[in-house]
Amino acid sequence: MTAETSQTLDRGLRVLKLLADTDHGLTVTELAAKLGVNRTVVYRLLATLEQHSLVRRDLGGRARVGLGVLGLAHQVHPLLREAALPALRSLAEDIGATAHLTLVDGSEALAVAVVEPTWTDYHVAYRTGFRHPLDRGAAGRAILAGRGMQPTPDGSRWERFADAHDGQDDLEGRESGQDPLDEDGGAMVRIGSASVATSLATDQVRYVLTHGELEAGASGAAAPLLGVPGVEGSVGVVMLSEAVPERVGPRVVEAATEVSDALR
Repeated sequence: MTAETSQTLDRGLRVLKLLADTDHGLTVTELAAKLGVNRTVVYRLLATLEQHSLVRRDLGGRARVGLGVLGLAHQVHPLLREAALPALRSLAEDIGATAHLTLVDGSEALAVAVVEPTWTDYHVAYRTGFRHPLDRGAAGRAILAGRGMQPTPDGSRWERFADAHDGQDDLEGRESGQDPLDEDGGAMVRIGSASVATSLATDQVRYVLTHGELEAGASGAAAPLLGVPGVEGSVGVVMLSEAVPERVGPRVVEAATEVSDALR
């Protein structure tokens, strides 16, 4: 039996989603058309959402997401950390390196969960709250890879992966293969792919290996979170090493898949 729902609440949530999907806001007329309701209903919805600071209207009358959503968003990170910790602990212990969950925050990558291995003599200290640009470091670049994007060598813009890297035949069976993406002095970035078995098929997921991009002597590996609505991020490890062992790339893909499954 279908559960009884609130039509008004449903419409209010749809308003928030519509506003979150636009950078320039929406007018009452535009919202009414998208919701399939009259303007009076939209005015009432917006007035209620404004009272809770979830929506604001600019001088031109366009509605936008309000700052009140930040108070709700602050509670999301602890939930994400809790869901990700089992996979991160397993990854850190297996690889012997510091594992992390990183999410998009504007144009930056933000580490929201970090787990250090318990059995190593030394490992990289990587703190929760660490930020870096999306186009620097394995965690940020993995997020871009999840978008099907890579930064240009000069870092001025993002571009689609070359067609040679988009073909399924090219990626098939290359769990340990890596392709040079960028190399600048002591810094190195490489892209690889690993097979992931799902309930319906076996997919190829890209992972990113870096060396010396954020810290001299440190290497990283990360894979994007995929198929989690509203969440854009990556799972990875950072280690003091000149090169990342071959098995690490596929292993971070496995961990990222576990975290994605836990968040769905």
